[in-house]
Amino acid sequence: MRTQPKRSGLSDKIAAHLNPGNLELYRELCQDEDGNRYTVIVYRPFPDLNVTRYELEDGSPVRFIDDCLFEIESTGRTLARCT
Repeated sequence: MRTQPKRSGLSDKIAAHLNPGNLELYRELCQDEDGNRYTVIVYRPFPDLNVTRYELEDGSPVRFIDDCLFEIESTGRTLARCT
């Protein structure tokens, strides 16, 4: 008995269309209160929507607080943009 290759169904095509990949918009150099430096990457997960996502270079999720601050979600550590 030979195996048949998997065929993409309609749901696979829709999922591929909805999230073709993250579009990196820019990177922010930040530091915490101890002076440790981090790079926050700003993504647009859906090119046609005005939605942004933030994460560190290692993939850790980051929450946008305001124009000057981010927060590492797993630790609660606050990051300030470097000026």
